[in-house]
Amino acid sequence: MDSTVKAPDNRSLLIPQFENISTLSDREMTLLQALEQDARHYPVNATLTAEGEFSDRLFMLKSGWACATRILADGQRQVLDIFLPGQILGLREMGMRHSLTEFYAMTDALACPFPKQRLTEIFEQSPKLTDLFFLAMAREQSMLIERVTNIGRRNALERLAHFIVEIKVRLTLRNMPFELPINQSMLGDTLGLSSVHISRTFKQLKTLGLLDHQNGNLHILDLEGLIELSGFDRAYLDTSPEWTRL
Repeated sequence: MDSTVKAPDNRSLLIPQFENISTLSDREMTLLQALEQDARHYPVNATLTAEGEFSDRLFMLKSGWACATRILADGQRQVLDIFLPGQILGLREMGMRHSLTEFYAMTDALACPFPKQRLTEIFEQSPKLTDLFFLAMAREQSMLIERVTNIGRRNALERLAHFIVEIKVRLTLRNMPFELPINQSMLGDTLGLSSVHISRTFKQLKTLGLLDHQNGNLHILDLEGLIELSGFDRAYLDTSPEWTRL
């Protein structure tokens, strides 16, 4: 679940996302608001949780971008997740005693740490919120599956085009220009490409008249063309509440 809103500490990002799916009671809103207290500032490149560190808390991202990475024995880095405002960092690792990945801020960020036990308390008090959190985890899992497919089966041009369309959809942007605060090295580690290959692929997309990329700013010139090139199907971003108690 994502949002472009850079909210102050007292404005909820979780409540409007969940209310887009189901009406919440005052009690359920209060339970969600408890996850968005005590926001802390994390400067760019600051580590929220280190790989292998004992992990007893999650983070609600209030503003900025963050990511989860794994560092291989030879020093290579793989970016596994990119988190946008409104997401909770660590949901997929909730059952682990130690963090499988490193979570760090890709930009200046505000995040609210909270103990994992707090989700257990929510699950005990609200079946509806339990189902909503399972939907959020299912969406994150589907994004990871799509990312594996992207890296494993699409060529460089298709990978980058697919990634750009996904970010645009997740940001719920209407206007075509937007900032992509990811350098080419980080983008390469996300898509399994070298930074040189990323630069060359951006030039190819520009030559094809699909987008313009300058100083971290993206201007999509032909959205339908990017979708067709990459085979993008947004179904993996749209969770279904049909089986839930909502």
